[in-house]
Amino acid sequence: MKRMASPRRGFTLLEMTVSAAIGAIVLTLTLGGVIQLQRRSLFEEQTMMAQVTGRVVKDLLATDLQRAGLGMGNAPITFADGDLRYAIQVWTEPDLTADTPPYFAADPGFALPPAGTPYAGMRSDALQLYWGDTRSMIVMDACTGKTVIREGNSFTFCTTANPPLDMDPASGQTTPAIIANPRGSVACHLEISNVMAASGKLNANPGSAIGNTGTPPCGDPDDAIWEDSGWVTLRTQGAAYRVNWAGGLPALEYRAPGAATWVVMSRDVERMKVRQAVIDLAAPQSAYRWFPDAAAGRPEIDRCTRVTCTADSGPPGNNPGSDDELRRLLQQRVREVEVSLVIRTRRADVTMVNPGEPVAFDEEGFPVDGFKRRTLTFRVTPRNFAAGGLQAPQAGAGT
Repeated sequence: MKRMASPRRGFTLLEMTVSAAIGAIVLTLTLGGVIQLQRRSLFEEQTMMAQVTGRVVKDLLATDLQRAGLGMGNAPITFADGDLRYAIQVWTEPDLTADTPPYFAADPGFALPPAGTPYAGMRSDALQLYWGDTRSMIVMDACTGKTVIREGNSFTFCTTANPPLDMDPASGQTTPAIIANPRGSVACHLEISNVMAASGKLNANPGSAIGNTGTPPCGDPDDAIWEDSGWVTLRTQGAAYRVNWAGGLPALEYRAPGAATWVVMSRDVERMKVRQAVIDLAAPQSAYRWFPDAAAGRPEIDRCTRVTCTADSGPPGNNPGSDDELRRLLQQRVREVEVSLVIRTRRADVTMVNPGEPVAFDEEGFPVDGFKRRTLTFRVTPRNFAAGGLQAPQAGAGT
């Protein structure tokens, strides 16, 4: 028998065309999904990195805030004539290109958030902290045959026997230090030129790199404050923080005391705001008063006046003689600090933005610009303020 040959039949051109089109569609959809997943994965990775960076910055700030006032409490520190600072110094949204505190030189490398953009309202506060290095601390003592720790001139201070030489500078240089008496709530900045262990003395010029101190009490060797006990001298340490928008992008920057330049810490922090809690010494058991507090009508401490703020609800500090004295009293009553950091991803998700349309704002007031943001708020109680700061007067005692 003859085997019948089976007919052979291939795909028609139409079938090939249809299958190719279907394959192209499936491939396009698959690639689109993969690209979308990759974009989402990258964006989520950026968000996670920003959150991790935020926690690191928070830990660093919290550590520095806890150290603020070490060795001096929250006593006002005289750095030079007309230059009075505090262990925690907050400046509200300053323009550091020109409108600067006296000890921040005008910085042309600083910029505020760009005007006319959705970020114009994202200005930050500047935070400056000071503390003393207790590892090289020198304990002061009355000079021989006297009850004061200063000789009969402005430059020689007496110490206990055999003071440590860690702050003795090299020839021709000086060591920045703070001589403080938390009991008397006073601190003065010095530039130490010589530490003499054999004689139990040190030579120092009252003042700082900003200028000299010639006015009482720090500049007057005959002032009664020098008769008090409890004086110590510590090397000046601290940190300053700001958010700089130079180039149109935010960066959290850091500067050490006496340093000439700011160093970028993080490019994930878009904004930093600081609030301070103040104890009422006339009613120390009452809740702290926060500055600023919009609901209570209280502005920032550096913007307080005798019309808008009070130091206490009653004596001892409810009648300051000037706005500057009021702010000094408030600063000395700070017991807690709240810092709010706005953390954002370094790149924006462009798919979340509609080109050509005005930028909208979300319920938190942030622009909907493709960046993902988180607000990290934390509170710190400086451990040195409760021990060395102003205390509520005891019953039957004076202020």
